[in-house]
Amino acid sequence: MKFILFLFLPFYLFASSIETPIIRMEKGRGIVHISAIDVGVSGFIVRKFTKNHSAIIANAVVSSFDKKLQQATLSFSEYDGLKQNSLPKGEWSPREGDMAILAFSYERAMLIAPSDDIYHNITSRIKTIDWINPDGFAAFLSYRGHPTPLVTDFKGFCGVASLGLIYLHTNDTLFTLDCKSFTLLQITPAPMKVEDVKLPFYSMIENIQANWFGEGSSELKSYEPYYLELIIKNNSKNIKLYHFVKSLKNSSDKLLSEFEIKGNHD
Repeated sequence: MKFILFLFLPFYLFASSIETPIIRMEKGRGIVHISAIDVGVSGFIVRKFTKNHSAIIANAVVSSFDKKLQQATLSFSEYDGLKQNSLPKGEWSPREGDMAILAFSYERAMLIAPSDDIYHNITSRIKTIDWINPDGFAAFLSYRGHPTPLVTDFKGFCGVASLGLIYLHTNDTLFTLDCKSFTLLQITPAPMKVEDVKLPFYSMIENIQANWFGEGSSELKSYEPYYLELIIKNNSKNIKLYHFVKSLKNSSDKLLSEFEIKGNHD
C-alpha cells in the first residue's frame, strides 16, 4: 500500500500545552491573548491559591477566536477529570488572572481506523504523536455496554486515558478532533484502499459487550457512514466540513440537512 500522508496542522497540535492568563471576563466567558488557535480546542483553568498550592477549577473550550486582536474567548464547564464523590470540592468560578492551559495532552492521541493496514499505515507515519492503543477504548466500550461508540464514550475515555486528540479515518480522509469537545480541527485527504473492515473499529478486542437496550447498545452495521455522520452531528456549523460532504460522490440530502449553515455557501 503506497501512501504518503502530509499533515499541515497548527503548531499547537505538535507542541506542548499552551499556558495563558485570563485577561478579562465578559458575560461569564474568559478572554485570553493568543497568536493563533482553533475554535474547539479544549483545556482547563488553574487557580493559584498560594505560592505552593494551585488547583484545576474548570474545563475550558475555545468558543471563538479574533485573529485581528489575537484574542480567544473561552467557555467554561465543571471539571470532572479527578472526580471523587467522597471528598469535598470547591465552588470556584474562573476569573481574571486565572491561568488557562489549552491543547493539553495534544501529543497523546487515539486513531479510529477501519482496518489494521490503515491503522498501522497512519500511526507509523505520524511519529510526533504518542499513540494510545484502541484496545483500551474497546474495553471501555464493553464496560459501558456500547458496541456502537457514542460521542459521550469518546469524551469519557479521553478523560480516563488523558488523551488530547482523536484521529478518525473514514471516506478516504483523516479527521482530527479535539478529544474533549469532539470539535473538528483538521480535514486531511488520506486515500487508502480499505480491506477487511473491522467493526466498530480496528482493535484486538474480538467482542464488545452490549447492554440490553438504549443508545449505543446495538451492533454497528457499517463503518463509513456512521462515523461521518457522528462527526457531522457534532460539527454542524463547520463550513469546511459542509463543503467536504457536498464534494462526496455519495453525498446525500440527509447528510447535508444535518448542517446548521446560514446563508449561501455554495
